[in-house]
Amino acid sequence: MEHGQTEEAKGRAACASVVGALRRPRVAGQKAKATGQKGWIRFLFPFLLLTFLPCSGLAWATPCSEQPYTLETPEGLAGGGNLEYDGEVAIFSDGACLETKGLTLQAPELRYDQSKGELNAQNIEVQTLRYRFFAEVGVVREKVLQAQGIRATSCRCGDDLRLFSESLRFDTQSGEVVLEESRLEVYRFGLAHFQELHLSPNQSLSETLGLGAAPPVRLDYDQGWNLGLENFPLLEARLSPETPLTRLTLLGLRLGSPDPVLRLGLSVREKSRQARFELDYKPSGVASRGEVVEGPIFFQHDSEKGRYAFGFKQALTLGAFTLTPFAWIAQDWPDGSPASQTQGLAAGAELRYRYALEEGPWRFRLEPFVVLGLYDQPQLYLAYGGYTEAHYRGAFDLRLGYAWAEATPGRFWLERREATQKLSGRLQYQSLKLEAEHDFRKAQTQGSLRLGHAQDFGEVWAQFNGCWACVGKTLSNGRDDWERRELVLGFTPRPLECTEAISLAPFLGYDFLRQGVSRWGLELRYADCCFIWRLGYQEIRIAQHPDETASGKLTFGLEIR
Repeated sequence: MEHGQTEEAKGRAACASVVGALRRPRVAGQKAKATGQKGWIRFLFPFLLLTFLPCSGLAWATPCSEQPYTLETPEGLAGGGNLEYDGEVAIFSDGACLETKGLTLQAPELRYDQSKGELNAQNIEVQTLRYRFFAEVGVVREKVLQAQGIRATSCRCGDDLRLFSESLRFDTQSGEVVLEESRLEVYRFGLAHFQELHLSPNQSLSETLGLGAAPPVRLDYDQGWNLGLENFPLLEARLSPETPLTRLTLLGLRLGSPDPVLRLGLSVREKSRQARFELDYKPSGVASRGEVVEGPIFFQHDSEKGRYAFGFKQALTLGAFTLTPFAWIAQDWPDGSPASQTQGLAAGAELRYRYALEEGPWRFRLEPFVVLGLYDQPQLYLAYGGYTEAHYRGAFDLRLGYAWAEATPGRFWLERREATQKLSGRLQYQSLKLEAEHDFRKAQTQGSLRLGHAQDFGEVWAQFNGCWACVGKTLSNGRDDWERRELVLGFTPRPLECTEAISLAPFLGYDFLRQGVSRWGLELRYADCCFIWRLGYQEIRIAQHPDETASGKLTFGLEIR
């Protein structure tokens, strides 16, 4: 694209600031040199060299307020290098522009009709914080830009990801954009068509399209290949931030292993209504799980755990009190095996009280609860407990909390509360972070201490993870020793802000008890004009937690900038 080519040289100067401590004055094409850095930076030089490759990005032209001729209008500040009058029409040229709260507009020529209070332009280019728009013709009237022949992109340069639209309506005050009859293209390949597409200044294009943080196309290796679509949004013809999205899952898990899985799924969510369903095809049989919620009415099932329930649950709030009556008919396998199956009716209520106090940097929270349940058999369920927390947020951040709960045996997972007694704490001061938790019932303590050293190019960090008296308390894969003394060292580069930039994020862990490397990994990120590409590998060599398995994992990822 012609625009992206002309902007590239300007972008190199604009992006030079990311080099931070290694930077010099922003001159296009000039290389930065390190001055006065500590000796350990030489050790990281290979990472820095890859992270700060010359980059390009979008750099806007001279601000409209600095043009030789400017005019305050009800639609914003108009300007240009040349100004002529044709009656009541002011004609700006030679870098004609318009600046408002929500956008910056440029055109070869801008005509402002003072009698009508409108601005007209052709071949316009509009810049916002998230998007660039190009239009054949446009009119700004009553703080609204209406244009035809639209091409829009979120790319820093070029337009490998773009939207074509017949018309556009842009509220210059709120930044809200409505595109009509538009289509989405990636590398000139059409992906979707919209009758009406709403773009919000508070949402990225990924969020607008319902992509979220995790990419919907999955490709990685973890005990076998995982390949397919996971929570892929099926876009509606009329798409806005309020539009409920239907999501599709068609995923192969652990392909190539002795236990592959084919997963089919569908989900939709809209305010107080939601539905989801998943079906797993395995060599051992078929498993399913799902949930349907319509206000206070719900249905849940999980065939692998033997759980089925249809019932009612509604929260009623009165001041600081919340009363939640419930009733359901359910089936459960309490110990996970069909031999323990129980089924029947349950009804009851949960009463919860929330108390909060805030005084200067101090905050205090107390939340006790009690649950009472009745069954269709002569059995009563009672659970009570709560959570209390003190929080100081000043020169440092200190949080102390205590959670406790006692309960009689319950028949179904829906009303059951786990008996617990845990004291937890967290301290954070600048780059130091300490977290600890003591479980009185298991008589074991877990904690972590993280230290970081932040620079303009990223953060070098070290984290110690420990678990004391964790022997014989938790069984997993026949192992009952989860005593932990692990040190993990890593480097987290700053987020990629430029194009044609590369970063590396390595980490390495060591188990002092078993005297060996516990984990290691490396993630490579590359940013082009439109996307950030990720390739990573991590391997757990000595599992440190019951949820971990000693194995390697290869991941690929792609995200819209």
